[in-house]
Amino acid sequence: MKRLIRDNVLKIEQYEPGKPVEILRRELNLKGEICKLASNENPLGPSPLAIGAIQKSLKEASLYPDNSCYFLKEKLAECLHVSPRYLRIGNGTTELILLLGIVFLSPEDELVMSQSSFIMAKIVTQIVGCRLVEVPLKEYCHDLDAVSEAISDKTKIVYLDNPMNPIGTMVTHREMLEFMERIPEDVIVVLDEAYHDYVNHGDYPKSLRFIEEGRNVIVLRTFSKMYGLAGFRVGYCVARSEFVLAIEKVSPPFSVNRFGQIGAAAALEDREHVKRTKEINEQGKKYLYQRFKELDVFCIPSETNFVTIDVKTDAREIAEAFQKKGIIIRPLTMYGQPTFLRVTIGMPEQNKRFVEEFARIYKKHV
Repeated sequence: MKRLIRDNVLKIEQYEPGKPVEILRRELNLKGEICKLASNENPLGPSPLAIGAIQKSLKEASLYPDNSCYFLKEKLAECLHVSPRYLRIGNGTTELILLLGIVFLSPEDELVMSQSSFIMAKIVTQIVGCRLVEVPLKEYCHDLDAVSEAISDKTKIVYLDNPMNPIGTMVTHREMLEFMERIPEDVIVVLDEAYHDYVNHGDYPKSLRFIEEGRNVIVLRTFSKMYGLAGFRVGYCVARSEFVLAIEKVSPPFSVNRFGQIGAAAALEDREHVKRTKEINEQGKKYLYQRFKELDVFCIPSETNFVTIDVKTDAREIAEAFQKKGIIIRPLTMYGQPTFLRVTIGMPEQNKRFVEEFARIYKKHV
């Protein structure tokens, strides 16, 4: 019998999300509170304004959502100072990355990205069957010189997550300006800025200016992290209007649910929630830095809500040991970093619990 599934689909290494709390509790028959520090979720939870707006709209659950996301786009355009025509809302940025592959990539094209960048871009190249070019990192950062040198006449997209996930480092505005000057006019630069809300560095790229200048740049952002709406799956891209129209043509109808749209629009108004989230994140980051220093564990300076560390041994074994203690963290084996772990910055008590267990588990395995 003829094989029915495409070969490139069979070869896809599926995205491995952080293990859900419910599954871990059932698998290991754990009692007590499980601490999930694997998926970079907001430990404060969703914005209270978002919760209130969603609760008021629950009686509308029988209605289809607004396919155009008109109200959310208007609010977002006002916040970003861009035209609504430059915005496309998606079912998280993962859906938008997939749609970009469908819109722009053919089997004869190439996508260039850094090694250990967010794996969804790599998966998209496997789905569409185009060539992937992965560029090694330089001191745990995007090597922009090497990335630009890797561009060929077949390159259609350059994907840069900034800050990087799961590494945590970032490219500065000056570095990005120099990089953009080397990009051919027929190449699209996708800037995945899922963690931009957490950046404190004063020279973070002003990426929306590239779009205002008419460049082939697409910026991706999300409501999953800072705004705590990961469960509602709302992300967006900012791009030239002709790119947005093309993405709309291949978007599944009603992919952004009604409550996600309502919650995201309300969350944009909640400055206090954003402020508290950033404060807790910075305090937790400093605490983890200090404790890792005391334990002589290498950690990568982060501009995100997570810290990545090198445990110098099989990270999966360390992560499995943590799971038995009711703590979920993320080994980076599928990102080509088999000795590295990514730890979400949680509430103070979660950070403390993690560090106390880490000190015991790490000594046993190293």
